[in-house]
Amino acid sequence: MQPVPRLNDPTRWRLLVDAGANGAWNMAVDEAILDRYAGPQAPDEPTLRLYGFRPAALSLGRLQEAATSHCPDYLRESGIDLVRRPTGGNAVLHDQERTYSVMGRLRQPPFDGGVLETYRRIAACLVVALQRLNVDAVVGPGQPRETRERRRGEAACFALLSSHEITHAGRKLVGSAQLRRRGAFLQHGSIPLRSDAGELARSLGAPVAPESFTDLEAAAGVPVAADQFDTALVTAFAETLGASMSRATLSAEEMDRATQLYSWKYRSTAWTYEGRVGTREQARGPL
Repeated sequence: MQPVPRLNDPTRWRLLVDAGANGAWNMAVDEAILDRYAGPQAPDEPTLRLYGFRPAALSLGRLQEAATSHCPDYLRESGIDLVRRPTGGNAVLHDQERTYSVMGRLRQPPFDGGVLETYRRIAACLVVALQRLNVDAVVGPGQPRETRERRRGEAACFALLSSHEITHAGRKLVGSAQLRRRGAFLQHGSIPLRSDAGELARSLGAPVAPESFTDLEAAAGVPVAADQFDTALVTAFAETLGASMSRATLSAEEMDRATQLYSWKYRSTAWTYEGRVGTREQARGPL
């Protein structure tokens, strides 16, 4: 394994480890935390949040066309939610997986660089966590341009591999995307504990390329529980960024904002199917 450079930006961090929730609530919470960092009373410490989806959910990217990116009948029959993320990219099936999100202020350590530098800093932590789980993970070089162009029309996030994403044996293992707003950022991503290419294809109503992605169990050679991954990732953030992690819960302000977003945005069919509620966020990222 290639050594991952240590990033010497020690800082205090807030850690949120949440139980599984439905897709609309999970997206509302991530955006509510982002809004707090984008407000006038933004906290100094970044937030690392770890969570799951119950029931399973198919999340669409911010600008993704809903009509061609899911199979309504299969989702309904299988009890799978449909939700639209505030970040860009393609569809992800959140089932047997772990989702991370990082929120914080820009222009201060450890996120005082540009978009790609923020990706690289978080990717370094993810790689260390995966290596602690005996996964030979690296930040991949990305697919050749002709491959990306050929697959650009595919609905699945894990069919596309950009230069800053994490791979195992040449296959995508972590999908991430980022949103920046008023001096703050949100980056979240999916780490499949186990994946089912057939289930993904049926959820999308379209074929997928199973050779382009893998999951944590296949990469590690043994099953990995959610709490095992959480422990590895929290330790990796502490080691790699010199972070001091403090377990916490949502503030009253964040809970109120999440409840509002859940009600008028993420449960809205206009947002889910058309991506419109009059917001001005800028979606970035290849998730």
